[in-house]
Amino acid sequence: MPPAFWEARTSVDFCDRRLASTLHISPVCAAILRSRGLQTLEAVEAFFTPHPGLLRDPNSLPDIEKAVARLQRALKNSEQILVFGDYDVDGITSTALVVRTLKALGARVSYRLPERHEGYGLSVQAIEDAKAQGFDLVFTADCGITAIEQAQRAREIGIDLIISDHHECSSELPDALAVVNPKRPDSAYGFTGLSGCGVAFKVMQALLSAAMPRAVSSFEEKFVDLVALSTIADCVPLCDENRYLAYVGLQRLYETRRKGLLALINNASLPHQLATPARDGKKQRLRWSGRDVSFGLAPRLNAAGRLASPTLALRLLLSDDEQECAELAAQIEELNQIRKGRTESAMLEASESVEREFDADSDRLVVASGTGWHRGVVGLVASKLVEKYGRPAFALGVEQEHAHGSGRTCADFDLHALVEATRSLLTSGGGHAAACGLSLEARNIPSFKKAALEFAGDKLSPDDLIPRIFADCEVEARDLDLKLALQLAQMEPCGTKNEMPSLVLYGARLTMMRPMNGGHSRGKIMLDGREFDWVWWRSQERLCEFRHDQLVDCLFVPEVNEWQGRTTLQLTIKDVRPSV
Repeated sequence: MPPAFWEARTSVDFCDRRLASTLHISPVCAAILRSRGLQTLEAVEAFFTPHPGLLRDPNSLPDIEKAVARLQRALKNSEQILVFGDYDVDGITSTALVVRTLKALGARVSYRLPERHEGYGLSVQAIEDAKAQGFDLVFTADCGITAIEQAQRAREIGIDLIISDHHECSSELPDALAVVNPKRPDSAYGFTGLSGCGVAFKVMQALLSAAMPRAVSSFEEKFVDLVALSTIADCVPLCDENRYLAYVGLQRLYETRRKGLLALINNASLPHQLATPARDGKKQRLRWSGRDVSFGLAPRLNAAGRLASPTLALRLLLSDDEQECAELAAQIEELNQIRKGRTESAMLEASESVEREFDADSDRLVVASGTGWHRGVVGLVASKLVEKYGRPAFALGVEQEHAHGSGRTCADFDLHALVEATRSLLTSGGGHAAACGLSLEARNIPSFKKAALEFAGDKLSPDDLIPRIFADCEVEARDLDLKLALQLAQMEPCGTKNEMPSLVLYGARLTMMRPMNGGHSRGKIMLDGREFDWVWWRSQERLCEFRHDQLVDCLFVPEVNEWQGRTTLQLTIKDVRPSV
C-alpha cells in the first residue's frame, strides 16, 4: 500500500474560540462540532444529552399499520407466530426483542434462526416448515427484503408474512402482507439508518402504542440496550435517532440486569454497575464506549453463529436462568477463541492466494479463495484483506463444488452494485454498499473474479485507492489538555457517521520512544515547551523508521489515562510521519 494521505477537515478559528467561550467547551471541541454541522447551543446540547424527542414516529414507516393490525389479530386469536431472524448480532438481538415483547403480550411465539451453512435469510424450506408446524404468521427480523420467491410461496400455502428489515431494497419488493423497511423508496419515515433491531423495535413500539399505550415507555427503557448493541455492531450511522438509541442504550448496558448479558459482560471483562471494585482500587467507568460493543460483546455473540449455531446466542439473550446463562456464555467464549485461530489461519492462506496473482498497478479489487475456510470467518478475512491491500476485497471459502463468501469495501465502492452486476454468476447474494455475502459454484470463481475486477476497474481510479486518513482538526499544543480529552469522550458512542475525533499536530519533537509488550510502543513528544505522553498500538515494526529528537507530524486521539490514582492526558497515536 502507498503511504496514506492525511487530511484535516478543519482547524480552530476565531469563531470557534468565541463559541467555546459561550458553551464552556474546548475550542478544538467547538471546531469539531462545527465541522460536523453542530453550531448552535441547542444542537450541541441535543448531541451531548440526546433526548427522547429524537425518536421518530413509527407509524410513518411503510406498511406499519398492516403489520400492527395483523399482529393484534394474532394476539386476539392465539395464533402461532414464528419469528425468523438472522445469524449475526443484529438478527439475534432483533429476534430476542420481538420474541420477548410478544411473549409479554401473551402471544404463542417461537423463533428460528438460519444456520450459516443454510445461507443468509428466509428460505422457501423455512416457510414450508412453518406451515407444517402449524404457524399462521411469520415475522422476519433483520431479513426478508429480497425474499421474492419465499413470499410467493407463503401466499400459496396460506401463511401471512410480515417482513421487518433494513437492508437495501431491490427493484421488486416481496409480495408479503407487510414490508416494513425505512429504505423503501416510498417510505415517509425520513431516516434510513435504523439497524434491523431498530426496525423491529419500531414495529413493537407501534404495536404497544395500539394495544397497551401505557406500556410504551417501559418497553423503550427495557429494550433500548438490545437496540444499542445492534446499532453499534451493525455499523449503521450513529446520527439522528440512532444517536439517542445508542447513547441511552449504552448506559442501559452498563446497568443491565439481563442474566445473559451479564454473563457475556463478565467473560469480556467489561465494566459494569454490578461489578465488584478492582483490587487496585480503581473506579469503574460510569459509561461504555462504542469499542466495548464492537470489540467486547459483538464478536462473542457473532462467534456462536460463525462456528456453531446462532441459537446459542439467542438463548443467552432470552434466558432468565443464571446457571444456564453462565453455561451458554462459557460455550460462546470458547467459540470466540476458536474463531480467532481459524481467522488467522485463513488470512494467512488468503494472503498467499492473493500474492500469487495480485497486480498492485492494475487490480482495483482483491478476490481470495481457499478450501476449508469456515463460512463464519470469511467476512473477517475479507475485512483484513481490505486493511492489508487498501482496496475492496472478497474472501470465498470453497466447499466441494460450491463457494460461499463475503465482501468488504473501502473508498466508497458500492458492493451491493457489484453483486447486482454479477448476479448471473451467483447462486445468491445481497447486503449493503459496504458489506455483502454471496455464494456461487466453485467453477465460476475465475469468471466472478474477472467480472469483479472489470467492474472495479471502471469505478475506481488509482487515486481512489490511496489510503486517506482524515483528522477532524489541526491543533496547536496550547489546545491540548485533559479537559479536551474528557469532552471528546462525551461524544461517545462513536462509530459510523460519528467517528471518534482524531487530531493532527505538526512539527513535534520525538523526545522518547520505547517498545511495550504485545508489539505496542509508548513515548513522549514535545512542542512549544509542552511534553505529551503517547501510546501507539501494534507499532513496534515501525519504530525503526524514526529516531530520537526527530521532528514528526502526529495523527492521534486525545484520551484520558487513569493509572495509580492519577488521571492524565494521553495521545493514542493513529499514524506518525517525518515532518517536512
